[in-house]
Order: sequence, then structure tokens, then C-alpha cells
Amino acid sequence: MNDLDLVAPAPGLPEFRLTLLAVPSTVVLARELVRYALTNWGFDRDVINDSTLVMSEMVTNAVAAAHGRQLRLRCALQDGAPLLECWDPSPDLPAPKTPTPMAENGRGLAIISAYVKETGTRPSATGEGKVIWALMPT
Repeated sequence: MNDLDLVAPAPGLPEFRLTLLAVPSTVVLARELVRYALTNWGFDRDVINDSTLVMSEMVTNAVAAAHGRQLRLRCALQDGAPLLECWDPSPDLPAPKTPTPMAENGRGLAIISAYVKETGTRPSATGEGKVIWALMPT
């Protein structure tokens, strides 16, 4: 298998990974990755819907930061809760914005914070880019 394949790991390590180009249509694939994983793990509709929204916002921000380069997505379980991660190669950290009422963007981080148990950013293990992560409530 190559980096573009969706891979389920060996038993005992529940996770799914996907590498995609940072283009707007990637957001749809990111939602489907989360929906597929959480449905297979038996989560209810509310957790699945909230998780797909959070991943959509994370990937939308990553697409803007990565400008056509690769993104890496991961959906895993941590202590029985969905853990969503999105890596992009940009070193720039996401910064909260205060959008005007009519603005078409700028609300992603606020939306993420409203739905998650915990969220954060960490440097990539390779030193290139960053990982945005969100631990969902169950």
C-alpha cells in the first residue's frame, strides 16, 4: 500500500489514515473518513455528525494553509473517544479571528472549540508543519 491508501491498522490500534492534496474537495473526503471510522466503531449519530463538522473545519483551515500540497488525516480512538488529527506542512499556527457578521470565513476555530472536549496543536514528528488535533466528547 502507498500513502494514498486508507489503512486500518492491526487489531488493538483503531485508527484510519488518509493522505490527500490540500484542495477544497478534500473537505468532503475528510468528512467521509470520519463518518466511516466512527460508524464502524459504533458511535451514535450525534457524535458522528459533530466529529465530521470538526474535521471539516480543521481541513478547511489546512487547505488554506497548505495551498495544494499534501495533508494527512487521522481518525483514531483515545480512551474510547474519537481523536481527529490533521497535519499540514505549513509552520503557521492557526489564529482565532473576530469575523464581521457578514464575513464568509474566520469562524473555524470557534466552531471547533464549541464541539470538542479538548483541542490543540503540536509540531509534526518530522519537524515539518504541524498537527491540529481534537478529542471529541462521547
